[in-house]
Amino acid sequence: MLFSGSLASVVAVHLAQRVGLRDLNLLFFRSPFFRNEEGVARTARALKLPLRSVTLKREFLRLPAVDGEVFPCGSCRRVLLERAARIVRRHKFDLVITGEVLEKGGLSAEALARLDEAVGLAGRVLRPLSAKLLPPTSAEREGRVDRERFLDLRAGDALEARLAQLAQDLGISQGVSERHCLLADPVFAQRCQELGREGDLRFTANLLQLLEFPHLFRLPYGSVLVVATTPAEQVRLQDLFLPEDVRLYLALPGSPLGLLRGPWTKLSPEAREHVLHLAARKLLVLGGFEPGLACTVCFRTEQAEETSRLRLTSLQEGFSVVN
Repeated sequence: MLFSGSLASVVAVHLAQRVGLRDLNLLFFRSPFFRNEEGVARTARALKLPLRSVTLKREFLRLPAVDGEVFPCGSCRRVLLERAARIVRRHKFDLVITGEVLEKGGLSAEALARLDEAVGLAGRVLRPLSAKLLPPTSAEREGRVDRERFLDLRAGDALEARLAQLAQDLGISQGVSERHCLLADPVFAQRCQELGREGDLRFTANLLQLLEFPHLFRLPYGSVLVVATTPAEQVRLQDLFLPEDVRLYLALPGSPLGLLRGPWTKLSPEAREHVLHLAARKLLVLGGFEPGLACTVCFRTEQAEETSRLRLTSLQEGFSVVN
């Protein structure tokens, strides 16, 4: 069973057990977009079921470049089911059970059926929470499980309340982990999609962490500027600089900290200088300097030993803000 540790996945476990499905094996996929793996393990222990954890970092880092599917949920579920299908074939498992809910993430019954068929799992993916609204699986058609004991949930405003009531009705008392998927945040998902389409910066776990910062700006030539304005943000940003990144700051207490990343080897000296000037001006704006005021911005690459200084006028222009 694909298991995220969420309330929906825990309820799905209980529904599967209620119809007599035994020997369940929980499968959790690690990725740069999912958090709280420790909580998932605790929930699995409370269920007294074996948990297997598999990393999908490489597959998930390719997600933003995937076209032709509902993003992010359609692309994400395809990755999960593709790997699940390989495990099913290797271990000769009978069914894949998930806690998915119909129309969650914009996926219709037809879209789910196409996904199952595309990965070679047609008729073998059981979704107990929405089974009554979906075509029967082979296990249901053959009478091995009682379809009438499953549910007819679909995404909607009352979904969480219904899940909470179901948990109470099923006597679920063990702790449930808080599942946090970064792609569920529409701002983060949009940033991933736009940067993935441009393709100038290589998608890495490091870059994904940069996309979580509130002040992120896309600059010309495929460059990105991240500005940390609070002490907590600056502590986080310190650990994300790569050797070729440009560090920008003001020689003043409480200065914002900027990380400028771009495809520098592809750019001319004039283009690099243009991007640097734009980034420095944006730093001044976020530092609270009034437009038209002449200031000095310090900058250096992480691999450089010396700091350079740029004297310019605070001016907010030439930025595309991802928000």
